[in-house]
Amino acid sequence: MHNWLLPFAPYLSEELFINLTGKESVHLTDYPLSHQEVIDLELENRMQVVIDLVSLGRAARNACQIKIRQPLEKMYLPAKYKDIVESMRELILEEVNIHNLVYVSEEDDFVQYEVKPQFKIMGPKYGKQMKAITEALSKLKGQEVLSAFNSSGVYHLTDLGIDLVPEDVVVQIIPRESFVFESMNDKFVALDTTLTPDLLQEGYARELVNKIQFTRKEHDFDILDRIVVEWYGDDDIQAAIDKYNDYIKKETLCDELRRVNSSQNMQVYDINGKEVYLKIYKVENK
Repeated sequence: MHNWLLPFAPYLSEELFINLTGKESVHLTDYPLSHQEVIDLELENRMQVVIDLVSLGRAARNACQIKIRQPLEKMYLPAKYKDIVESMRELILEEVNIHNLVYVSEEDDFVQYEVKPQFKIMGPKYGKQMKAITEALSKLKGQEVLSAFNSSGVYHLTDLGIDLVPEDVVVQIIPRESFVFESMNDKFVALDTTLTPDLLQEGYARELVNKIQFTRKEHDFDILDRIVVEWYGDDDIQAAIDKYNDYIKKETLCDELRRVNSSQNMQVYDINGKEVYLKIYKVENK
């Protein structure tokens, strides 16, 4: 077992091996062979689909700069992956912090692709034909061009007798308003970035939990220490605390969330764009 760990943690695996076996060194043993008969390629492929979709969801969040702790309502996914996604639905919802998954066909337009000629490359090749090529490209549906590139590596401009390759064009992505779109080969996700008051409140609550936990760590509190939290902020934060009071207390082992009238001697934190001041105590010190 420690042989598998060896390339990643050589010193730890060495100590474990010697303590457990009494032998000289894990580095003197043969590296174990894999058991091909227990490899489940179908399971690996299904898991790779989930990994890719989660990665695309996180990339979409990064693109619109919405923090992972801020929940979003919907993420749209290709319908052909529904069976795979449903088998790991809760994992995907948690990893991307989404409330709902919606399945759509490949043809649903969450994004438009505008295809223009790459003049530095096409100019020397086609010369006087460039005007006609530019006009032809302006009339094309970008999705069809990209689909042809993905399937065969070529798009045929039949009327002009020209075969385009990917380096001949520049593709500009224009997402639909209020959506962020990311794709990889035949997979895509579209995030609905609309932040409702309910979503914002949940986001505030999650950020408060994170900052309270961070403050606990700064104060070197024990993991089981009960605390009281004093806070100073606006009414939006109060509304979030009122709604998620039990959740915040449970996650932080907090006995009381107490709003105060002054921020004096308190640490300020950015809670999704709002200034919130916090001070925490161990229960036994109050």
